Amino acid sequence: MIQRNFPQYIDMRFIGGALICFALLSSVGVCAAAPVHASVTGKNIRIDFDDAMHSRVVASFGGQQHVVGDFTPSESIRISGRDIADFSMRTRHHGAVHDLLGSGNRFVFTGTAGSVKKTVNVTVYDRFPRLAFFDVVYTNTGTSDLTVNGWTNQHYSISARPGASAPAFWSYQSGSYEKRPDWIMPLKTGFTQDNFMGMNAPDYGGGTPVVDVWRPDVGIGVGHLEMVPKQVSLPVTEPTADQATVAIEFKHDQVLKPGASLKTFRTFVAVHQGDYFQTFRDYRTVMIA
Repeated sequence: MIQRNFPQYIDMRFIGGALICFALLSSVGVCAAAPVHASVTGKNIRIDFDDAMHSRVVASFGGQQHVVGDFTPSESIRISGRDIADFSMRTRHHGAVHDLLGSGNRFVFTGTAGSVKKTVNVTVYDRFPRLAFFDVVYTNTGTSDLTVNGWTNQHYSISARPGASAPAFWSYQSGSYEKRPDWIMPLKTGFTQDNFMGMNAPDYGGGTPVVDVWRPDVGIGVGHLEMVPKQVSLPVTEPTADQATVAIEFKHDQVLKPGASLKTFRTFVAVHQGDYFQTFRDYRTVMIA
């Protein structure tokens, strides 16, 4: 589902199994609510983007919408030690897709920040109604080299339910550490864990490239779908009592020449009810496919 804002009219239609909404920002309802600039929707998941290409996740179960958290700079790139997180959205389009994962719809958004162009491809498949798949590309449109230090995908905020008692969140932490902390645990204020998928000690490291945080009504999981291990981190934090975060980070220095592009790993975001196990069932099925 993609939402676009055109003056003077509202046009709702179904194209290729996905609901396409064009609506005024001031309109009331699912198809437009400031500051939403565009949306992608599967059966159980919706990703809302604002005009800076920040996004939030909304889950849909039993006819009810569950906003997971506030807008965050969900995909960013670090250049010369500085995170480039705000991109002015320029174009958007969509089309049907059919590949090894089945039939679905792919939505493409582009934005710019100075001499950096960001292209975000989001795919939702009929077979995987709780997941959205991301392929992100950064292109140097300038005339000078850019020193890239890494990138972040799927950085999302998770808000506690109003009046929630502690712990507001539980989580699955995928990192392996010599001290052997629990993989399944309640979060507490000030918690942070990198979940680095490389070696965290001379003889200890690795893990499943997925993390998950859930509250009583809804949960969110993120991970990558590469066919070989990648030395990413999947940090989980609880900076305040009413907010947690998840993300996928890859730190690697490289030079991006004028006209050259950098493609991130293929990553995903999943929504579910109950604990983390639904995310792992979906992840397993995707990797088999």
